[in-house]
Amino acid sequence: MTDPRRADTGREAPHTRPTDGMLCLLLPLALLFCLGPGNTASQTSSTPLMVNGTLGESVTFPLTLPVSEKVNSITWLYNGTSIAVIILTDASSPNIVKTNTNRKDRLQVTGNYSLQLSSLTMADMGLYQAQITTQTSTVFSSYTLRIFRQLKNLEMANHTWLSENGTCESFLTCSVENMNDDQVLRWEVAGNMTISEARFALSWDPRTSGEEKYTCIAENPVSRLSLSVSTRSLCEDFLNENNKYTGWLISVFAVIFICMLILGLFVWRKKYCLRKTGIFHFSTQQTQSSAENMRNLEYVSVSSGNTVYAQVTHPNRSKPVSPKTTALGNVI
Repeated sequence: MTDPRRADTGREAPHTRPTDGMLCLLLPLALLFCLGPGNTASQTSSTPLMVNGTLGESVTFPLTLPVSEKVNSITWLYNGTSIAVIILTDASSPNIVKTNTNRKDRLQVTGNYSLQLSSLTMADMGLYQAQITTQTSTVFSSYTLRIFRQLKNLEMANHTWLSENGTCESFLTCSVENMNDDQVLRWEVAGNMTISEARFALSWDPRTSGEEKYTCIAENPVSRLSLSVSTRSLCEDFLNENNKYTGWLISVFAVIFICMLILGLFVWRKKYCLRKTGIFHFSTQQTQSSAENMRNLEYVSVSSGNTVYAQVTHPNRSKPVSPKTTALGNVI
């Protein structure tokens, strides 16, 4: 009796032909299976290359392929997970499969099979690896991606005053928006001297020192900002105020000196005029007295013989008449 399970129908079972979509999924899985722990191919790991990216921009992981051997495939990994597979069976038409759906739209493979990641976010930081598979070995190229924010809004603040000895004292502070541990703030002074602090104090004497320039520098691995200030610009207002005060003092003393000079000249002129007026008054009185004396002198001619008699009168003074004068009058 024939076993129905062994009955020969005379026909072969139909073969199912795999589709292209299935091949695309199976190839990466086959590669991962072949490169599993049981694979005897040699593996070489290198020290990760530090790659710095800017938040919101793009970054490229450069790849150098072996020259001596033919490369079969390249698998890009992020923290050990495949994100893209490049099949190089036909070098003229490589097959690229993006296996990470979250980064699919942001991943791009360049002409030399380097990986480019765009629209960077902080979640993209981590370890990236290129697993290069040849016929005899597997080589890893490792990268550590760090992402930084672009620096902006560098500001400088100062507290400046003029000391009692005339020196300009200033306390400078430099700051930048979104400050973190990866950013460096420092000051550069004329003469290439560097101050690795965000704050520092300076003292400047304009009488003995020339103008100095101070530059605040903020930088991180992807950007750099700088802002400069000079000692004269810091102290100009205080120096002008001091010069203004000195100018007022000089003006006040000048006005006082001019007033005293004018007053002295006026007093001297007054005394001179008084002295001159006194001498003139004395001379005038003397001249007037002489004229009166001349007028008071009367010459009288008497033709009594050869005798001439003169009579002097003093109308302003009264003197007693002497008997001799009376007698003389009687004789005349």
